[in-house]
Amino acid sequence: MFNAAQRIPALLLAGLLALPAIAAETAQLTLPDRAAETLDAESLAQLPQTQVASAYRSSKGIETGIYTGVLLWDLLSARGLVDDPKSALRHTLLVRAGDGHAVAFSVGEIAPDFGARPILLAYQMNGAPIPDGLRIVAPGDMRGARHIKDIVAMEYR
Repeated sequence: MFNAAQRIPALLLAGLLALPAIAAETAQLTLPDRAAETLDAESLAQLPQTQVASAYRSSKGIETGIYTGVLLWDLLSARGLVDDPKSALRHTLLVRAGDGHAVAFSVGEIAPDFGARPILLAYQMNGAPIPDGLRIVAPGDMRGARHIKDIVAMEYR
């Protein structure tokens, strides 16, 4: 049996465990031979902005939205990583979420001269900040597995 002094911490702990996980508002971008950099909505807003509408099937049904952010191609271009699109074809961008979900995107897939997929690192949805952190949006994907929320790390390989 708990006494009053033991019940209060137990109730506080139970309440904390019931809270939803707080999404990261920043992500670490790791590039070869460079220090990791922190990405957030403010730093991304300094790059060319793109808006895309996207709809995909998730475990919750069809999800739709208009997302604002930076194309992955523009993000990599701004760091001088894809000056030669042909040599960029041998690289990938590994994206990790806070829950451990990870997806690799081929640089050829996002290169304008090759796949030209408008894959976006988004920080706004329908004109408001995204509550679950930075998100990858992959327009055209029928399923949501590559619409990664709560991005915490991106690694250019």
